[in-house]
Order: sequence, then C-alpha cells, then structure tokens
Amino acid sequence: MLDMLGLPDDTVTDPHRYIWRPVSSKDPNRTPLAKRLLREVANRRRTRARLIELQARADGRPIEDLSAIGEAA
Repeated sequence: MLDMLGLPDDTVTDPHRYIWRPVSSKDPNRTPLAKRLLREVANRRRTRARLIELQARADGRPIEDLSAIGEAA
C-alpha cells in the first residue's frame, strides 16, 4: 500500500511481536465455542444494521426501522 502511495516504508517489524500457539481445550481462559459463535453472530448483525443505515443516509433515504435485524433507527 505504501508503494502504491509513493511513501517510503521505514518501519521495522519485530518478527517475534506475535507468537501464535494453539489453545488447549483445558485452558481456563478459553471462551467456549458456542459463546464465541454467538458473539460473532451478534457482531455481524450490528455491522449489517450499521451498513444499511449508512447506505440509507448516503442515498438520502429516510432511516427505516431496523428492528427486523435487531437494531433500532
């Protein structure tokens, strides 16, 4: 991206900044799969409602009642 903008890339990336390790199923800090999935569904619904609202505003349309997708205008 920086090349496309014609900007120099002077950043130095630490190769050890992120270390990925599998999380054990016995790890007490691990969130259960069902809760993680429900959280992602809720995030997706919020994002979709926000996108619909922003598109309506950009088109100059009145903001419709978004209660059908879990959000109110």
